[in-house]
Amino acid sequence: MRRGACATLTVALFAATASAQVSTKPLQGRYTPACSKRLAAPEGQSTMGMIECIGDELKVQDARLNAAYRKAMSGLTSGEKQRLQSAQRAWIAFRDADCAALDDPEQWGTISRINANQCMLDRTVARTIELQDFPPNEAGPGG
Repeated sequence: MRRGACATLTVALFAATASAQVSTKPLQGRYTPACSKRLAAPEGQSTMGMIECIGDELKVQDARLNAAYRKAMSGLTSGEKQRLQSAQRAWIAFRDADCAALDDPEQWGTISRINANQCMLDRTVARTIELQDFPPNEAGPGG
């Protein structure tokens, strides 16, 4: 009985983890054209080329994230600003730790560095989208 419960829990956790992963398709539409062009070039096909390209794109997307954060903060009360600031700090810590967990070249090879960097980029773009829509439902449908 106990073994069956563990197996069920393992399957449930795996399914929850898989469904919690961020879909990158809508995020990639937010990347700069330079990123796609650079990845298509021969130098963009190496591990270092990919990491450098993702790093350059992350700088652009991080600037967009910061602009979205500043805009979201601009219309908030003091208490709301404190809560958003706290949430943003927690989100940064989560993003950094979550993506760092993917970087283990000894176990998974050099692809892990690409995956970790791509995670940083994708999570940054996703958070930018969230902040651009902050606060949620402020002027939602019918409102």
